[in-house]
Parts: sequence; structure tokens; C-alpha cells
Amino acid sequence: MAMNRTLQRRLAVGSNATIVTFLVVAAVVVVYLLVDRFRVRVDLSADQGSVLAADTVNKLGLLDRDAVAVTVTAFSAQRGKKESYFKDRQLQDLLEEMDYNSALVETRFVDFDKERLTAEKLGVTDYGTVVVQRAERRVDLQDRDLFRRSGKGDDRKIEFLGEAAINRAFSQLMSDTRRVVYALVGHGELDPDGRDPDGMADLAAALDQENYELKKLDFVRDREESAPRVPDDAAAVVVARPRVAIPVLEEDLLLAYLATGGSILYAVEPGGYVPSLLGRLGVVVPEGIVLDKLLVFPYPDRPVPRYKAHPITKDLSDQQLVTVVSRAAPVQAAVPPKEGIRASTLLETSRDGWIERGGALEGGSAKYEPDIDGAGPTAMAIALELGTDSGLVKRGRARVVVLGDTDVITNGLLSEGPGNASFAINTFRWLLGDEGRLSVVGRPSTVRRLALSSEDLGKVRWLVLSIGPMLAVLLGAAVWSSRRGR
Repeated sequence: MAMNRTLQRRLAVGSNATIVTFLVVAAVVVVYLLVDRFRVRVDLSADQGSVLAADTVNKLGLLDRDAVAVTVTAFSAQRGKKESYFKDRQLQDLLEEMDYNSALVETRFVDFDKERLTAEKLGVTDYGTVVVQRAERRVDLQDRDLFRRSGKGDDRKIEFLGEAAINRAFSQLMSDTRRVVYALVGHGELDPDGRDPDGMADLAAALDQENYELKKLDFVRDREESAPRVPDDAAAVVVARPRVAIPVLEEDLLLAYLATGGSILYAVEPGGYVPSLLGRLGVVVPEGIVLDKLLVFPYPDRPVPRYKAHPITKDLSDQQLVTVVSRAAPVQAAVPPKEGIRASTLLETSRDGWIERGGALEGGSAKYEPDIDGAGPTAMAIALELGTDSGLVKRGRARVVVLGDTDVITNGLLSEGPGNASFAINTFRWLLGDEGRLSVVGRPSTVRRLALSSEDLGKVRWLVLSIGPMLAVLLGAAVWSSRRGR
């Protein structure tokens, strides 16, 4: 009898251990299948380098909405090269993220050595080429477009720029023509080609990513006809910090362009020349510079702007990206606004901001003096929409943005402020009527990822599916053995 009870107890313990082991193995298998089927991506890196930039996600959404098939074919780097594994891994990771974020864009990574027929079919002759196709159009990206090298010797580094390059390719494929933005010159304006801190070469490069081209507009030197005019292909005109008065004839040419539904970006600075056309639009640039108790340390002349509700600033406000301005001039729209003109504030100081016009210093810093200074909050950038009822526009709707700071679009600050590039590009997108593309602009950054090869992933998979259940079996055996000895 005692023997039967002992046997029954052992059988019960052994059965329980077997059932528990089976359930643990089944749970592990089910969890693995669910994770493999429904993947969740969480990026904990400091620069969010392992997920697509918001601008790329936005463009993928626009491509999906257009319902025109897009194919991205990436060819492997040359085997045996020191950097080949890194290059292939970055491209594969990027393609995987695009697949995850788009239902329409189809991606494919091709081994250049093993699939030469695919390369020949696409006319690809170089390792590391990426081909982006949409209907009958295509853009080819080379290795130099995807990777950038810096440093020397042991400090030599390679930076992956593939997302920005493919993002630019998407922009080119979405636009049938390359749109041209003209920058007025001849009056001391910012140089569109200048690479010094006061130049706009970085802005031109950023616009190029959007398939916009920044060209010079010189009414005196570049006219092809007897009478100067704004070129017919002008999508927008930039008037950035003229040092001297713009002749009346040229102001009239800009007004005529605006009358046809054109778009103009004006950038002025404290104490500088204010184009007379702004007065006709009801825009005033008061004397003084904008200051605020909330500032970018340690620069007393760099107030931290608040974003006001507008399509240009919405995504920047949502992601709390600061647009850095320096020595900004106050800009004000007429109150009440002129008939047919709708004015919106883009950037504004806090309630502690003011228009500084001189006076006593406190601890070496300017302070607000009601008798001299202008009370805040103070606008530093405004957007205007003009209809035909304004008396200035003959057809369509014209758009104007007035910036009280020129530094915000120069090489010196464009990449310094977290939100400067996005603010500048979104301004042009809005001026050109590309509201669907408004988003935060991503910047190339050093990629910091956990890179795993397919072999590594296979090892991880077998570790999860084999060692986990084995441990459960061993644990069950140990429990059964310990109870058996009782």
C-alpha cells in the first residue's frame, strides 16, 4: 500500500513537471511567433538614429497616397573591402524600416556578385548603387551619395547618409519638374552661393534635397530681354537683407510677380533697409531688437521663440524643436489687417520679451524700460496670404513670409538650431504650396545601432528556441529528482 502511494506521488510529480515543461516550451514558441509576426520598434538611442526621420515617414505616406508603385533596389558593396559589411548592414536596416513604414514602397537588397542579371537588367555597373523607381522615372544613387568619410588614420570615420539621399530621390520623383527659387542680388543681399557664415550655401543644399533649386536673380545683369522681369519659372523669390534701397522699378517688378499669385520671402534685420513693398502689405518693422528673459544661454541677443499656430510651425511645436534666432528685428502686421490680407504670427517671444531700444544696463545686461522699450510679446516672423480682394493680387492667392532675422537662414545658424532647418524648409514648402510635405526635416547623424548579421540572428533564434526549453526541462528534472528522493 505504501509502495503504491509512493509510486502515485512520483507519477503525479513527474506528470506535473512534464506538463509545466510542455507549457513553457509552447509559451516560448507562441511568444516568438507573435514577436516575429507583429514587430514593435523602440529606439532608445540619443539621436533617434535607428528609426526613420519624420520627414521620410511623411514622404512615404505621400507616396502611398498617390498609389503609384515605387521600388527601391539596393546593391551590395564589394566583398573583401574593409567597410563592406557596415555599408550593407546600414542599407539593409534602412530598407527594412521603409518596408515597415510603407504599404506601397517595395524594397529589395541584391547581392551584386550573385545576381549580375538583376544588375544588368537595371543597367547598374557599380557596387553599392541604389536605384529608386516610380513608374517610368528613376533616380540612381552612388556610394558617394550614401556615405561620407571624415578624419584621417585611426580617426577616420564613415557616416551613413542613405536616408537623406533616398529622401531626396523621393522628392525628385514626386515632382515632375524641378522648382526654382530665385534670390534677389545686387543690393548687398545674402549670397546664395556663399559658404561663409553669412552665406546661404547650406540653405541651397537643403532646398536641393526637396528638388528645389536656389538661383540668383539680378534684374540689372541677367536680363535676357530689353525689359527686366521675374522669370516665368519662379516658384518663389527671396529678398534677404538688402543693404541699400531697392530701386522703385525693381519693387514694381516684385509687386507684379506677387499680383500673379507669386510668393516672396523677406528677411530683414534691425536697423537695416526695409523694402517699401512691405509697407504696402501692411507690415511694419519697428526700431530696436527683440530680447527676452528666456534666451539661448549664454547669448543675450538670442531669445527662445514660441511657435504660434500655423502649418509651417505645427510639427516643430509638436516635437518642441527650438528655432534659434540672433539679433532679430520685430515685425508687425497692421491691426486690423488690410482688407484681403490674412496675417499669422509664426515666431513670437514670451510675455517677458520686449523690443530693446537702448537705455541703462543691469549687471551688464539690457533690461525692459517701459518709457523707452516696446512691450512684449513681440513677433519675429509673420506669414501673409493675399487674395484678389486685397487690390494687390489679380489672380490666385499670393503668399509672403517676413522674417525679422536673416541669420536663421544662413550657414551660421541653419544647422545650429535644432529646428532651424525644418523651419526654413517648411517656410519654402508653404510658400510653394507644398503643404502635404510639411514636416520636421531630418539631419544626417552618426548611426549608432546594434548590428547583427543573418548568422547572428540565426544563433539568437536557436538560443531562444533551444536553451530556453532545455533549461525548463532540466529544472523540471531537478524538481522531479529532488521529490523522488523524499
